[in-house]
Amino acid sequence: MHLSFRDLATIPGVFNDLLPVCGWCAMQRGAKISETIDLVKAIYLVDLEHISKYWSDWQSFEAFIMEIPLAGGRKVSYINRAREQFEIFMAGREKPGQQFTAFAPPSSQIGEIVLAAQQQASTRGLDLPPSSCDLLLCACRQDRGLAEALQKSGLQLDRLISDLT
Repeated sequence: MHLSFRDLATIPGVFNDLLPVCGWCAMQRGAKISETIDLVKAIYLVDLEHISKYWSDWQSFEAFIMEIPLAGGRKVSYINRAREQFEIFMAGREKPGQQFTAFAPPSSQIGEIVLAAQQQASTRGLDLPPSSCDLLLCACRQDRGLAEALQKSGLQLDRLISDLT
């Protein structure tokens, strides 16, 4: 099943906050659509507090995020999560006389991750939207190379799986 951008924008919970940030992250990379790596970076920017417990050292996760190349091959040496979120807010808001700024739309892979994360959340018997943890786990299940890289950065994938299943 394919979810449209409109469908994705109506997903309740944290994904509603992550969707524009994914697009922002893709635009920083110079990409026209957001991919799984952008979702992972968006989770870092928006919801680190809920996923950091799955890293042996959250700063290793931050180092992984800083290694994601930006447009032109640039890399960052410091990330201020609050400032990044403020910049995203300011870039995305409407200005008098200007049309709303749209960020890069999500790829079909993002839609597949969201659907899988919704199913993952429902297996716990809760009528809750998918959490950042559900999204992270499903991103790892979909992209084995990304999962391996995240594990090298300290992700305790077995612990994440155990907590969510």
